[in-house]
Amino acid sequence: MARMSVSGIDELMLSMKEVAQLPDSVASEMLQAGGNVVAAKQRQHYNAALRDTGTLANSIKVSKMKSKSSGLRFVTVYPQGKHHTYTDKNGKIKTATNNDVAFVHEYGAPKRGITAKGIIRLSNEEAAEEANSAQIAVYD
Repeated sequence: MARMSVSGIDELMLSMKEVAQLPDSVASEMLQAGGNVVAAKQRQHYNAALRDTGTLANSIKVSKMKSKSSGLRFVTVYPQGKHHTYTDKNGKIKTATNNDVAFVHEYGAPKRGITAKGIIRLSNEEAAEEANSAQIAVYD
């Protein structure tokens, strides 16, 4: 297993500068590795918590690496695509995305009798160490 250790803040800052200077291809691989771990954990928790067709769990994907002008590089892990259609109170047909449905399950909808489940938060917390290990393995 890979190991990263620093003895002081100066060494940590140097390490962070080195990470910031990684080529995009390496950074992308690292972020994808970590994102895949998080996505798998989210799928596992959705399948355990919801008794449905698996549409929501199967829609969880890791985006390609994105960059901000500040130099920050990241990926996003979230449910993507359409979940279902419904008719609103005005009779218009609307489409609910998987991301919308996940939001409702995450934070709840008391008026609709849906309690907050916190699946994404719990999954992300549980996957943090394993995701970091996967990223360090790519880096090494």
